[in-house]
Amino acid sequence: MARYYVSITLLVYLLALCFVGVRLEGDGSMLALQILLLGPWGIVMGLFGWFANPLLGLAVLLRRRLRWLSLALGGWALYLALACLNIDTLPDNHSYNFLAVTRFDVGYYLWALAIAIFCAGQAWWCGRGRSVEIPRWQWPDAGLGLLLVAVVVIASQQESLHFKVERVFEMPPPIEAPRHDEAI
Repeated sequence: MARYYVSITLLVYLLALCFVGVRLEGDGSMLALQILLLGPWGIVMGLFGWFANPLLGLAVLLRRRLRWLSLALGGWALYLALACLNIDTLPDNHSYNFLAVTRFDVGYYLWALAIAIFCAGQAWWCGRGRSVEIPRWQWPDAGLGLLLVAVVVIASQQESLHFKVERVFEMPPPIEAPRHDEAI
């Protein structure tokens, strides 16, 4: 099982992209795939949990040559993923209003699980010592990695998943004060 921890990580990560990641107030929701695509905009809003994704990718790439650094990067990614549980509001890409997060859903938990699986597998191999070689890339790893890239590229072309950050910072329309002869 430990031999296939990268394949299992990628499979669970891909599975996470198929589900809703966050439920928002007013029956709003964001797919995990949508969160993956819109995540870099979190910098503007002070949300840094998305950076668990590139850290996980770097950890997977460095897992054989720099095994302990890879484990540290994976642990940092897991920390950032779990820190997302503190997020209170997110902008909706339909109304562009900041909505309260009501709960995290299956997509989020599968994403965090994928990172935890990688960390557990990498820790197991690190614990075995330098004399044991970490498994090389295998065909399932490469296939799942290419599938992940294809999913992200295709999804980035979908208009419904686009996010116009300038709409988030638009001033709301002015509210007219009631006239003296009108009731409030």
